[in-house]
Amino acid sequence: MDPNTPELTRIFREEVDERTHRLVEGARLLSEGELATNSVADLVRDAHTIKGSAGLLGYELMRDAAARLEEMWRAVSEGDTVDPETVVVMEALAGRLSSAIDVPDDAELRSLLGRLDLGSGEERPEVKEGLSLRSPEVGSLGGLLTSVSESLLGGATRVDTADLYKLINRIVEVALDAEAIADLSLVSIEGADPELFRRTWRSQLARLSQSIIDIQDQAVSLANVSFFEAVSTFPQFVRYLGRRSGKDVRFELTGHDVQLDRQIVDLIREPLRHLLVNAVDHGIETPDVRVSRGKAATGVVRVAARVVDDRIEVNVSDDGAGVDWGRVEEVARKSGLPVSARELSPILFQPGFSTLETATEFSGSGDGLPEAAEAAAHVHGAVSLDSEAGNGTSVTLTLPLSMVLQNVVVVAEGDQFWGIPETSVEASMPLANAEFTTKSNGREVKFESAAVPVLSLSTAVGVAEPSDVSEVLVVNTRSGMVAVTVSEIIDRRRVAVKNLGPIIEGNGAIKGAALLGGGQVLVVLDPDFLGIIARQRPHLVDEKPRVLVVDDSAGVRQLLSATLNGAGFEVEVASGARDAMLAMTRDAFSAMVVDYSMPRSNGVELVRAMRSADVRIPIVMVSGVATQEEKDAAWSVGVDAYLDKFDLRQGVLTKTLRQLIGLEEADTA
Repeated sequence: MDPNTPELTRIFREEVDERTHRLVEGARLLSEGELATNSVADLVRDAHTIKGSAGLLGYELMRDAAARLEEMWRAVSEGDTVDPETVVVMEALAGRLSSAIDVPDDAELRSLLGRLDLGSGEERPEVKEGLSLRSPEVGSLGGLLTSVSESLLGGATRVDTADLYKLINRIVEVALDAEAIADLSLVSIEGADPELFRRTWRSQLARLSQSIIDIQDQAVSLANVSFFEAVSTFPQFVRYLGRRSGKDVRFELTGHDVQLDRQIVDLIREPLRHLLVNAVDHGIETPDVRVSRGKAATGVVRVAARVVDDRIEVNVSDDGAGVDWGRVEEVARKSGLPVSARELSPILFQPGFSTLETATEFSGSGDGLPEAAEAAAHVHGAVSLDSEAGNGTSVTLTLPLSMVLQNVVVVAEGDQFWGIPETSVEASMPLANAEFTTKSNGREVKFESAAVPVLSLSTAVGVAEPSDVSEVLVVNTRSGMVAVTVSEIIDRRRVAVKNLGPIIEGNGAIKGAALLGGGQVLVVLDPDFLGIIARQRPHLVDEKPRVLVVDDSAGVRQLLSATLNGAGFEVEVASGARDAMLAMTRDAFSAMVVDYSMPRSNGVELVRAMRSADVRIPIVMVSGVATQEEKDAAWSVGVDAYLDKFDLRQGVLTKTLRQLIGLEEADTA
């Protein structure tokens, strides 16, 4: 693609300038020791976006430099210490990125990149005094729960002052309502009308509850931006694509004033660009072809956004030739892809799939639709494609309005609560009303005239099958519909869901966690994982290794219990040293995970007592910001492994437990 068109250059420069400013500021804060943990993900995303756009437009040096910055910031997010000189180079490299727009082979940018790459492929010297993120609070299991809490909050966002003062005024009203309820609680009902007292009490509570809901909505709206921020450069971009491909194209936009989460805007901007390229390059015909088919010479590409309940639907459509389904089937068969006689559209979402024999300057890599699907899946959304020969193609992304708050269906299984994203739940029914049939590969249930595979939630997450299963949820996944049986459907809740990343390696069931009242953590399941498990019917192992998790935080106990269960372990939890010792006298365990920092007896004292009592099972200790002296103390009392919070974030815990128990060989490298 030619990057020298002034119009496209201006569009691209605006985006690069905005993102490099944040990258420069991030490096400065890191050098001053003031960079917060929850800001790094945004910096990784900024570098990643510049890398992708620069690659699309042919700025190879900028792409390589942004890729290196992305790699460096990702390392910082994982706890790596960076020497001060390297941070200075990162800052300078970010500030120089835009120079490659005017000078594609900018010597200074290349030199800075060389300095940042110096020693790559060789063993670098250990950094004895380096820079890292602002130290986390000492928290349970190495600050795991603290890091979850911090990440629920984003970076700085510009807000309208009037909206801010509205929120402040509403908070003052709530404070007054709370005082009124407190006054009522002191009122003696002796001699008063009890019914009047009850009515007044209920009225005040209802008013307070509504006020809290209003404050929640107002607070969330402060982080919202208009959909126009995602598409402001699209009119110029489409005109440019049309000129370069020799086509007359008109761009239409509706729903530009729809408000949604800034994180959603950042997430969909690149996928929407890919879809626009598809619409112009694959869809819209040249003027002469359109006229010969009885169409207007000018093609139309539309982007529309609308709010449906608590979701936003973003549609990219064109009035072009439509998908050549015969060609799709032909290429799929040649590529060895499974072809369904009923539905060919899933093939278009296969990474790398393209019907073009030779890639053009715009398309042919097969990245557009898969990237849109990946973006939707990231936030529990969905993507669909509809195309009619001669009448064009329409792609619709269905996404939550907010990543800060999401609706989940809360279900109970055993004594634990689980969440399934509401956007994925198609229906629910009592178990007694479901029409089950048993096949050789498992059970199926009839839903809307189709046979849907049945999966027990307990099977998916690795807990004991309860005796009181009473409900069925029909869940939409990438693999198709799946009917999930659960003990009880508790409620529909709006919660703040935190994406946890790997946390526990090999446990694809866990999508994230939501912080609830009282320090509880609601474990949110990945619907796509449920779809895969339902169709694979994995062999279940009756004897599972039992792990004792010792931590004073109820939230961490619940989270690790759920994730380790899903990874194939049977878990018991203890809130402290005394409970752990009692558990050891009652049951046999294969391994133990202990938090370093606990009230009363800390982890070191507990391990010392365990070893003195001749407990020889593997013990893994986890700490967040322990000193070298504390690490030495842990090793001296006989721990078998010592991990920190960043090890947990990289999914090391499960691998370590499996190696210590003997389920897999340790790395020899």
